[in-house]
Amino acid sequence: MANETNAVLAVGAIMVDMVCRVPRLPRSGEGIVADEVRATVGGCAFNAANVLRQLGAPCRLFAPVGDGVFAGFAERELAGRGLEALRVPDGRDNGGCVCFVEPDGERTMLTMPGIDRYFEPAWFEDVDVTRYGCGLASGYEVEGAGGDAIVGFFEQHPELPLFFAPGPRIMGVGAEKTARINALHPVWHLNDLEARTYTGLDVLEEAGYALARECGNAVVVTAGAEGAHLFEDGRHVLVPTEPVEVVDTVGAGDAHLGALAAARMAGRTWEDALALANRVAGAVCGVRGATLSDDVFEQMGIRL
Repeated sequence: MANETNAVLAVGAIMVDMVCRVPRLPRSGEGIVADEVRATVGGCAFNAANVLRQLGAPCRLFAPVGDGVFAGFAERELAGRGLEALRVPDGRDNGGCVCFVEPDGERTMLTMPGIDRYFEPAWFEDVDVTRYGCGLASGYEVEGAGGDAIVGFFEQHPELPLFFAPGPRIMGVGAEKTARINALHPVWHLNDLEARTYTGLDVLEEAGYALARECGNAVVVTAGAEGAHLFEDGRHVLVPTEPVEVVDTVGAGDAHLGALAAARMAGRTWEDALALANRVAGAVCGVRGATLSDDVFEQMGIRL
């Protein structure tokens, strides 16, 4: 467990990603053949925590490992990275995600939920909130049956700043849970499509300001090759990113969130934090799968 008061508590999932490179997405009723399939460890909390680890930032990966084939795969991958998670032997396996990657690098996902959707209030009993500077939560887990336990934990500790990443399930979280989360005044972290979908506004600037009013805090909207937008206190800032050759976009949003949280906890300004997060996410887009190897990350020379 981290022992610094600026540590990040990454709440969410550890999953097995099956990354399928396909010439195009199949139409209804059609069968296509993948050009390549690779199994890697993923999940929103894992992807973010792994970046925090690589940056040398204190964190706790607060995500369950259950029982089953996927759980065994996850445990081996965690051990190889020196990461620990919650061991919850309740008979449920960890979840999986089939990621279809098209030639332009865009990813489309089919998520197969596992134990990550069944958080229990008791899991949080040993969490010493005074050790943490912020927490992360994902829409995938909040949407599930255990979402009340996650939201309830942050409601019990409103002093713990929350970064909320609703992800593609932004509409599935539901109005009631979203209202409870917004009452905590979290920082929202989402992409441009998610922001437009949720607000129903086509103009990104209007969507960003609407979200900022709703949550009463900063909103970060990632926009691919354009960079990342910040909406805070009535101002809108675009922090551009360097161009990269996209291999796939799997895990890029999670990596961006992890790097952003690490930089903010290290005292970086929003602009500096977003520039660092853009660089990390761009590097993830340049490799296959959701994570960078430690060797590649070291070669990038990114420091907090």
